Amino acid sequence: MGLSFQGLLIHLRWVQLRRAFPIYGLVLLGLAVCTVPWLVHRIVTIDQEYAYYIAGGVLLSIVGWHQRRPDLDFVRKHLPFPHAELMFEYALLSLPVVLGLWSMWMVGLVLIATSLIIPWMPAARVSRPHAMWLRALIPAHLFEWKSAVQRTHPFTLLLWVVALALCWLPILPLFLLWLIVVQLCGMQEDCEPRSMLLVTTPDAKALLRTKTSGAVELTTLLVLPVLIGATIFQPQWWWIHLLFGLGQVVVVAFAVLLKYSNYVPNERLTGNGAVITTAAMFSVLPGLFVVPLIMLLTERRKALANLQYHFHGHPH
Repeated sequence: MGLSFQGLLIHLRWVQLRRAFPIYGLVLLGLAVCTVPWLVHRIVTIDQEYAYYIAGGVLLSIVGWHQRRPDLDFVRKHLPFPHAELMFEYALLSLPVVLGLWSMWMVGLVLIATSLIIPWMPAARVSRPHAMWLRALIPAHLFEWKSAVQRTHPFTLLLWVVALALCWLPILPLFLLWLIVVQLCGMQEDCEPRSMLLVTTPDAKALLRTKTSGAVELTTLLVLPVLIGATIFQPQWWWIHLLFGLGQVVVVAFAVLLKYSNYVPNERLTGNGAVITTAAMFSVLPGLFVVPLIMLLTERRKALANLQYHFHGHPH
């Protein structure tokens, strides 16, 4: 188990981003990342206690992603020094926030040091049915959400309960909701068989309409109680909560369209993970959800064209 580092995982992420985003998207992503330290510093300036909530939310987000990331087995089996690769990736994820915590440098130091330990954590594995009562509440055609409950229970349910219970705190409930949304978007990587595609709806437009509207409704039901509670306790941040909620809805709808724009029967679209995570990063910053919204409109066109082929063509 070496600690040597070759940067293969970061190089892979860069290749995925270049393929998924046009030049303007990469520029906007860079600007968003540069905005994070300034925004974190402004929040901490208002009240230094916010630093603990921000650091805790970021750490929980990285832990949750590590627990549920679909490429973890691939990284551990095929990269020469997987732990070093994961350490560097998690350090980069936490770095913008750490830079914003320079006035509370001890909190930032603990955050980045803890993120370096995460690669050695065991990852959860699904072995038996979970939360049958909760899965029964989800419509049958939204089987991706049923799968999400199966794979992430009880982790996601616990995060949601904690976010609701701590909605009186600033920042932290939003981080927890964001982490849940990222987990749910990751479930959109599994493609159903073509036979299931054909019996779900009569045509491509109906399928996209049913899938996106169902995903939007479930996401709204998920985030609304926490955001209402947060607004009651932090009424001056109502606009942040509103934009954040819109961002989460847009990211989930984008994940659905991204799946069907690259749909291949019975395949797992592991390459979509980095694109979804990047789009989710835009949704955290107020107002920048317009970037995944633009991406959504582009992917809808691609999804329709791809589904038309699978509905009316004869792929083998």
